[in-house]
Amino acid sequence: MKKTKVLMMTLFVISGFVLAGCAGSNQSDASSPVELAPVTDPGVVAEANLVYADSIPLSFSISGQVNEVLVQEGDRVEKHDVLARIGDTEALEAQVLSAELMVLEAQQQLDDLNETADLVAAQANADLVQANQDLVAAERAWDEVDTDEFQQDLDDARIAMRDAKTDLEDAQDDLAENEDLDEDSPIREDYEDAVVEAQQAYDEAKWDFEDLQYQYDQAEAMLSVSQAAVVYAENQVAATENGPDSDDLALANANLDQANAQLAAAELALKDAELVAPISGRVVQVELTEGAMASPGQLAVVLVDDSAWYVETNDLTENEVVKIVEGQTVMITFDALPDRTFMGEVDAISDYFMERYGDITYVVKIRLLESDESLRWGMTAQVDFPEE
Repeated sequence: MKKTKVLMMTLFVISGFVLAGCAGSNQSDASSPVELAPVTDPGVVAEANLVYADSIPLSFSISGQVNEVLVQEGDRVEKHDVLARIGDTEALEAQVLSAELMVLEAQQQLDDLNETADLVAAQANADLVQANQDLVAAERAWDEVDTDEFQQDLDDARIAMRDAKTDLEDAQDDLAENEDLDEDSPIREDYEDAVVEAQQAYDEAKWDFEDLQYQYDQAEAMLSVSQAAVVYAENQVAATENGPDSDDLALANANLDQANAQLAAAELALKDAELVAPISGRVVQVELTEGAMASPGQLAVVLVDDSAWYVETNDLTENEVVKIVEGQTVMITFDALPDRTFMGEVDAISDYFMERYGDITYVVKIRLLESDESLRWGMTAQVDFPEE
């Protein structure tokens, strides 16, 4: 390490002076004591290199022919900008659009299935409400005929119809017994009039009976129908409570899952075919040529965040790093600019250690508080950490 060599050379020079003094003293006065000048600690000194705030080497994750190189060295880019493409990206974009359409269609089918199920459920509930209302009306109508009074009226009408029929048959028999009478005979006319009157009486009695019987039968039938309708409506409501048919729902969900999987695959293929800037910054290196082949892991573009300069050192031992704190002001001298001293501030001290040349060392990152157009990435520097 540089600082170790400097310290050893200093000790070597001091030792030389001490030995020389001792030799001269022995020649003059062997008993005279030798006084040594005190050695002062100059503080911590470390070698470092100039780095950007961030630097990211980029490469494709798949192999393919370089189709487009959209940047060159020195270009500024924004986060998510496409830097280069490989393969037939137009075809990949078309596949993504097609997959997106399939997802929309599958989602629409699922939505329609659920919406239809909701409509069916709503209709089933409405039908149940109507069925209950119809049942109430049917029960009310049945209550009106299912009484002793109505049964008595029905029996009376039946008897009246039977009596009227008997009277009609008697009148018809009387007329038949007097068929030999002249057509203009008053007696025959009386028999004929009696038949007509008996027929009218029978027709009225029959109509009265049938009307009452119809009311009874209709009320009874409506009650049965309404009761059956309520049971059916209740079954329909129960059948629609859990949404769409389970088989139809499973199929629709499976179609949607498949469409989403195809979309994800298409998007991944397109993503792998595009080299995208993960940060905003400046392109400092381009290793791509249109028409050439690119391989996974092969360096394609180097992108840096040049918003600030830093120097980074891994030259601080465990005994030295404890003397340094974040926020501490330091002095930096670059080998290429020996006549100028830059001020910096300790930005971060790594928690992770490394073993170098038998020493435990730590990485320290220092932010420059001033800049210069002459500074270049990777320049070597010496960092002086004055004693606080």
